[in-house]
Amino acid sequence: MERTEIKYSSGFSVTLILLLLILFGGGNLIAQWNFSFSTNQEFNDNPFRTIIPQSDMISSYDVGIETEIEKLSVLYYGSYTGFREAEERNYYWHQLGFYSAGETSIWGAYFEQRINKEDNNYFDYYNLAGYFRKSFFAADINWTLNSSINLMNYANLPEFNNWVGSLGFSTNKSFETKTTLLGSFLFNYKGFKNYDSTSYVSNGRGNGVNTNYGTEDVNISQIEFNGRVAQSIFENTGLALNFNIKKILSGSGFSASLIESTYGDIELYDDPLSQEGYSYGGTITQIIPGDLMVRVGYYYFDKSYPSQGIYLTDTEYNDELSRQDYQNNFSATATKSFLLNETNGTALNLSLSYSLISNSSNSYFYNYKSQMISLSVNLQF
Repeated sequence: MERTEIKYSSGFSVTLILLLLILFGGGNLIAQWNFSFSTNQEFNDNPFRTIIPQSDMISSYDVGIETEIEKLSVLYYGSYTGFREAEERNYYWHQLGFYSAGETSIWGAYFEQRINKEDNNYFDYYNLAGYFRKSFFAADINWTLNSSINLMNYANLPEFNNWVGSLGFSTNKSFETKTTLLGSFLFNYKGFKNYDSTSYVSNGRGNGVNTNYGTEDVNISQIEFNGRVAQSIFENTGLALNFNIKKILSGSGFSASLIESTYGDIELYDDPLSQEGYSYGGTITQIIPGDLMVRVGYYYFDKSYPSQGIYLTDTEYNDELSRQDYQNNFSATATKSFLLNETNGTALNLSLSYSLISNSSNSYFYNYKSQMISLSVNLQF
């Protein structure tokens, strides 16, 4: 079925049918409904992170529905994103999921899909994921065991279809000095289901890159460490310092970063599992009179991509050297919440944000800057 903005796929139709059956078919079992509606209006001077910037106005409209059926929470989120100039990049994303939370554990699963216009349909995907988390207390420290599995399928890029399994733990410890230490360790494994070592992958710039990795090199294992120190400085002031380390144990990955960026995508442009390196930074949060919360943050990233060569120019590609990026990221956000109805919890949240990303690289196409300012309005009831 054709329409102005979105091409509905069979997966989309199935998801809507399931949603209607779950939410309305079991209406007599529903104990509580929660709704959210939001919109984000953004001006970005380089939303696609290209070496030659092209600014655009970006509008997103989101809806969320959640309810509980006999201790099983069911949720649906949908988001439509439109561009004033680059209309061919408009897309719809949605998610249908469920979860069950106990006193010390939570488990759940979700189906996720992104639907793009025909000119940008290599970003079409559907994703199935499941997770389990278990909390416990040992040695006077709070611990959480985290596990998940994720199955990703691209409708028009089957060579990138993959599965990811993750297992790890996180911990936090608070002190009377109003200091909290948080840490996490995660082991990730990513396998590509349809990889062909002779495949030819388009990079989205009118040409392509021949790949010649063996299957044993493409499938990748990675460990990740995260640390955070949070400190209350004054009554309404908080400081948090963060660091992250990623290390590839085996394989090099099969990085889809050869494809040019699109808005809202992570894996195909900057796959977090096909890179290693470190980052550090921090945020300071201040609550000022009127319950206005202001948060300012800065982060530095040092990232290497063993599965990628480098672009010496816009046409010359060298696969004997690996891509290396250095990124500075600054952000500032002001948020104000209004409680409209204390009885049912209806609230209106306003947020004004600014961010600046500056990325330098030894690969020609990844030297860019991007500035964004946005206004978000969210209604929850």
